[in-house]
Amino acid sequence: MRKFGYISILIIAFAVLQPSLLFSLGITIYMPDIVAVIVAAQSFTRSMRLSAVIAISAGIVVDLASPATGIFGVSSISYLLIALLVNRYVAAPHDSAWKPVLTAALAPVAAVMVRAVVLLLTMQSISLSQLPAFIGWQLITGAIFATFLVPIIDLIDKPLYRDSLPLRVRS
Repeated sequence: MRKFGYISILIIAFAVLQPSLLFSLGITIYMPDIVAVIVAAQSFTRSMRLSAVIAISAGIVVDLASPATGIFGVSSISYLLIALLVNRYVAAPHDSAWKPVLTAALAPVAAVMVRAVVLLLTMQSISLSQLPAFIGWQLITGAIFATFLVPIIDLIDKPLYRDSLPLRVRS
């Protein structure tokens, strides 16, 4: 776990910076969910259990940093679902070039949709008229950040993964 501590730093940095920076710029409605891209990007090369722990932790950090939805744990549910789906169905970035980037780009949209469903099921107010514009904004920002974050995380993870493999001794 110590080798992958940079993921925790990335998650905390983006969870704290994205709402505070955007609120200072006056952009309060369309906040990009960069943490969802990080959760998807880290899920390619990690085990299911580690991906789930990172996703739940990221959701807790995001809910503590910007409690916009009003329900604590909604981000954890959405990130956990993203991590499980990515870990189960998408190949690692060094096996395929475009599929992981597209999957990570779609992760913020999946997070928004899970949040919207949870808010509707708990009878919270949600603006359905702004949902298409918000999804479009998440697609644009997700594609931009996934283009850079997925290759960088894969580039950092490859040597860490290779170094963590046990040595084979010939007899």
